[in-house]
Amino acid sequence: MSTATVRLFQRAVYVWVLGYILSALPLVEQLWEYPVSPPLPVPGFGSWFMNAFGSWLPGALSVPGAALLILFSAYGTLREAPRWMAFVIWMLFASLTQRAWLASCGGSLLMNNVLLWMVFLRARPDGPLDRASSLLGFWAIRIQLIFTYLVTGLHKLTGTTWLDGTAVGIVASDPQFGPAWLTTWPQGIIALITWSTLALQFAIPIVVWWRTPRYLAMGCAVLFHLATALYIDIPQMGLAFIACWVIWTDGELAARCEARWQRMWPSSPNSVAKAGA
Repeated sequence: MSTATVRLFQRAVYVWVLGYILSALPLVEQLWEYPVSPPLPVPGFGSWFMNAFGSWLPGALSVPGAALLILFSAYGTLREAPRWMAFVIWMLFASLTQRAWLASCGGSLLMNNVLLWMVFLRARPDGPLDRASSLLGFWAIRIQLIFTYLVTGLHKLTGTTWLDGTAVGIVASDPQFGPAWLTTWPQGIIALITWSTLALQFAIPIVVWWRTPRYLAMGCAVLFHLATALYIDIPQMGLAFIACWVIWTDGELAARCEARWQRMWPSSPNSVAKAGA
C-alpha cells in the first residue's frame, strides 16, 4: 500500500464528489429541497447514517448539508481529511443520494461504498491498528471495484442479448442513449464490440494482479467508461469508475502524478514528494 497511491486516490474521489454535487446544484429543488423521489426508508440503525435527512435531520437541512459536503470534499482534495471528516462526507453523500434516489446510478452506488471504506484509509497510518484499518480499507476498495465488474458480467449472462451479440446494437438504437450511427455498422462488428465488452468485465478481476496487463485493462476500462459518459449520458457513473481505478495504480506512477500535483499546487500540504515517499 503506497502512500502516493492512497493520496492520489483520495484526491480523485473527492474531486469526483465535488463535480457530482456541483453539477446537481441547478436541480437542487427537485433533488433535495422538495425531492420528486418518494421517501425510501432505510430499515434499522443504518438509517441514521445513510438516510439522515429522512430520519433525525430535517429535510430542510439537505441543501446546507450539500454545501458542507462541498466544503469538506474540497478540503479532502488539498489535505488528507481526518477520519471524522471522512465519516461526515460519507454520511452526507449517502443521505443526499438516498433523498434523491431516483437520480442515482451505478456510479453513486459505488461511491457510497468507497466513501465508507475511505474512513478507514490513511495515507500515512500511525501505529499497528491504524495500519491494519488502512490496509482493510485499501483492499476493500480494490476488491469492491473489480467485484463490480465480475457481478455485472455475471448478470449479463442471465439474458440472451449479450450472448448473441445484439446488446450494444439495441442500446445504440434507443433514442435516449445511442450513438445512433453505430446501428449503421455491420452486425458482425456490433457483435464483436458486445462480446469484447463482456470479455473485459470478466478479464479485469483476473489481469489486475499483474502490472502490464493491469494497465492494459485499465486503459480499456477508461475508454469504455468515457464512451458511456459521452454516448449513454451517464458521465457521473463513468467518471466514478475512472476515479476509483486510481487505487490500482502502483506507487511509482502515483508518485509522479503527485509530483505534478505539487507543481500545480505548490502550497498543497501532505506532499508525497516532501515526505520522501
